[in-house]
Amino acid sequence: FNRVAQYDDAISQYLSSRTADGTASLFPDQANLCFGKLADLRYGENPHQNAAWYRELAPPPGSLAEARQHQGKELSYNNIADADAAWECVRQFDAPACAIIKHANPCGVARGATLAEAYARAFDCDRTSAFGGIVALNQPLDADTAEEIVQIFTEVVIAPEATDEAKEVFAAKKNLRLLTTGGLPDPRKARLAVRQVSGGWLVQDDDNGHIAAPDLK
Repeated sequence: FNRVAQYDDAISQYLSSRTADGTASLFPDQANLCFGKLADLRYGENPHQNAAWYRELAPPPGSLAEARQHQGKELSYNNIADADAAWECVRQFDAPACAIIKHANPCGVARGATLAEAYARAFDCDRTSAFGGIVALNQPLDADTAEEIVQIFTEVVIAPEATDEAKEVFAAKKNLRLLTTGGLPDPRKARLAVRQVSGGWLVQDDDNGHIAAPDLK
């Protein structure tokens, strides 16, 4: 039944996105959202809320939903939400970059000549709030950066990849979750951002616009 529903939804969405001239609209007349459950979560944003984690049927490569967890206890609702905010931030940078997020707010975001320098600069933005935060890195995690990160308690570290030496550093921190995504999402690839409102949804294309120096006035 799930497979038949997905098949019908794909046809419905394709046909309802056709415009009068035969081209495809980004926003079809009927939007069919299909997701597969990744996991039941211990609780939601608050302990009295039930929660589960779903992903798109074909999530883009390098997305959080495609990440592999190497160690640590299961992720919570807030861990996932904060990891997504941090991951969406660092994927916009080309140079080594780090974002530290706590309760959906950035404690620090920085670039550096190396990943370790980027982490140190992000940590220096607010050393107090960074405790127990989520760290996202836009390049493969190396041992030097891992050694810096384990100096304080960190909930989650997410990176495209991690070296074996970095994993060994983290292995001593049993409660630290390490996630690797296998790469970064393509910032130029068109995506839809969906936000729930009372009785409906707001949908827009992804905020992947680039502002260069000549655009500033």
